[in-house]
Amino acid sequence: MDLFRRFVDEPPDFQSFRDVKPTLLTCWWATLYAVAIIFVRAIGRYVRAERLFAEDKIMLLAIIPLMIRMAFTHVVLVYGTNNTVTDGLSALAIHHRQIGSQMVLASRIMYAAYLWSIKYSVSMFLRTLTESIWQRSHQRLLRYLHIFLAATFVATIIADLGACQPFSHYWQVTPDPGPQCRQGSAYLLTMGILNISTNMALILFPMPMILKSRLPRKRQASIIARLALPLLSIGFTAYAMPVIINRHFAQPLRSLLASFDILLATFISNATVLVSLLQDRGYKKTKYKHGTEREGFNLTKLVPGEGVSRVRHERWGSDEDLMRGSDGDSVSLKAKKDGMTVVVESIGMRDLKRDGSSGRVRGQSREGRDENLPDMPGKAKLKEIRVATTWDIRVEDGEV
Repeated sequence: MDLFRRFVDEPPDFQSFRDVKPTLLTCWWATLYAVAIIFVRAIGRYVRAERLFAEDKIMLLAIIPLMIRMAFTHVVLVYGTNNTVTDGLSALAIHHRQIGSQMVLASRIMYAAYLWSIKYSVSMFLRTLTESIWQRSHQRLLRYLHIFLAATFVATIIADLGACQPFSHYWQVTPDPGPQCRQGSAYLLTMGILNISTNMALILFPMPMILKSRLPRKRQASIIARLALPLLSIGFTAYAMPVIINRHFAQPLRSLLASFDILLATFISNATVLVSLLQDRGYKKTKYKHGTEREGFNLTKLVPGEGVSRVRHERWGSDEDLMRGSDGDSVSLKAKKDGMTVVVESIGMRDLKRDGSSGRVRGQSREGRDENLPDMPGKAKLKEIRVATTWDIRVEDGEV
């Protein structure tokens, strides 16, 4: 019961700028560190794939509300808010706290905008990650997830701006406007609960697809462990809420914990991508881009014959390879050519080169021999493509 009395308790003690200065510096450090993580991701992605995908662009755009939030937070920590003891304040100090109380409303919106932006980026990344096992039903689930994210974001804004009436009491310093206008308790509880709920949704969304996939159990466990990292953010939010309530909703503490939450959420949302970039062993840049699409290199261009039994589509340079083994899974094609069935298998690393004289593709087998693959389509003027697979060709005697 003592915890809930804080909702109607007295405001926290007065703190001068000297008391708040370490908090301000820490908030700037956490914010700039989060920006650095995002830039490392974007640069690494571009070096790997020579392009940025939708989730990378969303993550970069999220820097805008992040920096706006920090600019507002700087003013809030320097000027203070109306959630403090007002005895003995000068007219100038009261005016500054009015400005700070207005800025804190905007900073809370930008805080939510940043977190929900990276949640949306994570949802798009999950779409990419599970692309190899994607089904139409998964598209509906993704749409529901996006609707849920939008609805919860609107709810946080309403909790921020709609808890105090009249609205001008949000920045009224004297007389005391009441705890519902100066504490921001409605926003704290709504933001915390919805932040936990959306993180749980992001964790649970890909689980059925991964568990139903044909990946080995150890591989499934590894992927699930990476995707369960938002549990750290859930634990931090559950810890921060009672601490803030116990400290009478003191704004410097709220800004400090929010900055740590931003840094943790940024690390979690980029960790899987950064690890995949660090562990990448394949050459991911394409020197030839004619005839390629967003999905990447189409293996049907290698076998123009009839009767192709299986075709793999990959988004070139994406993180779909995280759903496969470290060396990539095998891709098997069958094509009928000259009365026999040719089986082409993807095995390891190789280079494909176009032989200009014969119009055929030459590849190096596992034993190091140069072998000819089936003819390339006439319209594909292929000079050189690096493919993170090798090819081995065999003829099945039973099908000649």
